[in-house]
Amino acid sequence: MNTPASVPAGPERAFLRVREGLIHYRHAAPGSEAAAAARPVWMMHASPASSRSLEALLMAMGRTRRAIAPDTPGNGDSAPLSGHAPALGDYADTFLRSMDALGIERADLYGYHTGAHIAIEMAILRPDRIGSLVLDGLLWLEDSERADYLAEYAQPLVPDAQGTQVFRALQFIRDQAWFFPHFRRDAAHNLGGGAMPPALLHALTVDLLKAAETYHLAYHAVFRHRLEERLPLLRRPVLLLGDEGDPTRHSIPRAAALIEGARTAVPGEGWSPQGAAAKAALISSFLG
Repeated sequence: MNTPASVPAGPERAFLRVREGLIHYRHAAPGSEAAAAARPVWMMHASPASSRSLEALLMAMGRTRRAIAPDTPGNGDSAPLSGHAPALGDYADTFLRSMDALGIERADLYGYHTGAHIAIEMAILRPDRIGSLVLDGLLWLEDSERADYLAEYAQPLVPDAQGTQVFRALQFIRDQAWFFPHFRRDAAHNLGGGAMPPALLHALTVDLLKAAETYHLAYHAVFRHRLEERLPLLRRPVLLLGDEGDPTRHSIPRAAALIEGARTAVPGEGWSPQGAAAKAALISSFLG
């Protein structure tokens, strides 16, 4: 992996405007002209977080190419989409118009969980705008599971005078580290990973509270997403990832069987600085 002479200690932050309102994004880019000429990578985070959750990976990717990580509409500091039940195609369309606002004609895509599902729809909607896709953690739901996820996984956190939304937000994030899905709090669904580090728990809870009344919309769009119908429509090179501790990694073989020429990998953890650097090297090798 090539490294420029110097890179910023942290990502830059900015806003762009689309018809829904402001989209907040983090970005990083290498110092060398040759590396900067590489195709940009558009990086999309998981719910209910913001692009802050991708900072380590963003900075690692930004050593070799321009890397942009927007906050999903209705999450972080991005304006929500209109309507009570936006579909993943609506998120994809908003991000494609966000690329227009930044003058990006074509980009590679990296998506983590919710971001991976949005990436699929971006590549189906405008394959001419997309190079390659890295799908990191796809949630595959059976029809028997879909109704439970829509009913129980994510609901709006409406503020009240007692501030109970603060405690509900913290418990939601905490339980995600212990159980999958988080609303199945029993031994069969215990991830066995221990408690989330307090600093991470705080950061993710703050992100959730910022999007308390809209964060669920992207979740519900994912729960309605039918991978068995959408994956065969992909016509771009695809790398399927799933960290070794990610419960969604079991969907990789099933997804790969539906995508012609898909490559797969199950790396170690990817969120420490060392893990992010290793994941960035893997992704950069695939993107070429």
